[in-house]
Amino acid sequence: MNDPHLPSMPKADYDVIIMGGAFSGASAALLLKRDHPELRVLVVERQVEFNRKVGESTSEVAGCFLTRVLHLGSYLSAHHYQKHGLRMWFCNSPEDSVEDCTELGPKFQSRLPTFQLDRALLDEHVLKLAREAGADLLRPATLREVTLADGEENHRVTVAISKEETKTFTARWVIDASGKAALLSKKLGLHRLLGDEHATSSLWCRYRNVNNLDSHESRTRYPKLMMRTKGMRATATNHLMGRGWWVWLIPLSNGDYSAGIVWDRSVFTLPEGPSLTARLHAHILQHPIGRLMFENAEPIEDDTFYYKGLPYYTEQMAGNRWAMVGDAAGFIDPLYSQGLDYCGHTVFAVTRMIGKQTMGEDITETLNYLKGAYKRSYQLWFESLYKGKYEYMGDAELTRIAFIMDLGTYFVGPVRLVYDNPEYEFGRLPYDGPAGTFFAKFMALYNRRLNAMAKKRQAKGTYGAWNTGMDLTLGQSYTPDFSAMRFLRWGIRLWLTAELRTLFGRAPKEMPAKDEMPMEKASMPTPA
Repeated sequence: MNDPHLPSMPKADYDVIIMGGAFSGASAALLLKRDHPELRVLVVERQVEFNRKVGESTSEVAGCFLTRVLHLGSYLSAHHYQKHGLRMWFCNSPEDSVEDCTELGPKFQSRLPTFQLDRALLDEHVLKLAREAGADLLRPATLREVTLADGEENHRVTVAISKEETKTFTARWVIDASGKAALLSKKLGLHRLLGDEHATSSLWCRYRNVNNLDSHESRTRYPKLMMRTKGMRATATNHLMGRGWWVWLIPLSNGDYSAGIVWDRSVFTLPEGPSLTARLHAHILQHPIGRLMFENAEPIEDDTFYYKGLPYYTEQMAGNRWAMVGDAAGFIDPLYSQGLDYCGHTVFAVTRMIGKQTMGEDITETLNYLKGAYKRSYQLWFESLYKGKYEYMGDAELTRIAFIMDLGTYFVGPVRLVYDNPEYEFGRLPYDGPAGTFFAKFMALYNRRLNAMAKKRQAKGTYGAWNTGMDLTLGQSYTPDFSAMRFLRWGIRLWLTAELRTLFGRAPKEMPAKDEMPMEKASMPTPA
């Protein structure tokens, strides 16, 4: 839209051109057209059909964005699985019994809406809604050139519609929703890799004929599994855990499973094999739970994807009538399924900023905030949650401590805030402000200590002592309010106990026999 203060400017072909039509781009187009139907919005999408994404599961913040901002609750309930929490499984060797594997996760069902997504279906649906709201779509179309204007001139976007035909469009605003391609970030020299600081890779594909954990076969063969939880395991996100790696097992509504591994190349090396699919499948079968579920599973042909380097970010996500949203701005780690959290925050913040300018408001303050907020938020989130985490994620006791406190801080902070005031909080980025920074620093502190304890346990031979024979399921659920602070108090007590156990722990040959180790009941103690 031409700036109201500059009526002499030549009219652009579009008010907003969005580069990329998957979830972030489609959501941006949908929100713009819902809030400001007079805006002329063009979405440029290069793919005829959407492909797979690294993560296909949501957290609570993303669930809030999907249901309370985009209002997709009915669609998600009808076409995707309701997610019932995050569940982690530990073992010490492939020969361990399934019933002996230590389990960490909720004992009951989840309280807030989260989902197991088939991203190809979801992206297509949101793009369809954006078109129905009035957005134009070019598909398939390949971006050839983006020329960002200085001052108040219109931006120019050149698109190849076919081998023979290209078109150039002018626009007041350009939004980059190109995902991992990060077109604007790379063009402007703002793209940064975490590199050795978080050297993670990912390999994933889809499977048919998977035996889920709630099936008749699973419960008949291993009846003791039923005794630990009252909730459903099959629609949870199940993670197989090991030192330097984790595997996700996510059910999809068509009966397939998304299965993938993320590993830190400085800690773990994926075993060799004749193909990427074979290497992934062989690794899954090395875990007793993986073998129970995937022994007779069939990988879907030509559906294997690999990223060598997962984490990256932009130095600046917005500028002179341009902005980046979702994965085009950055990506950290899929462990807690929080990729769509950043999609929600960035899409909302950018579309709200454009809407303000459309109504003649001064956006200088908002723009200056977004210029620096993304990098600041990204670094705090990385250091508090993921830096060094792969060193200890194969130790059930240490991972349990992180799990309890990571989720506690998440519910006290980001989850509580977006549910209390989504109109304001989705326009800010996570860990923004003094309180958020304080919690991030606290999380970074215990994360460093867990990493240090893991290394000491490796040296002493006590790493993974709780990986078998323990029941670490949680008897109480997290809620988006300050009551989640009791999980932090509990986690701190467990942390201090683990410090002593690490200092004075005995090597395995001196430890009690497995059948003498009590099954720990990890339900919540009475809050102090």
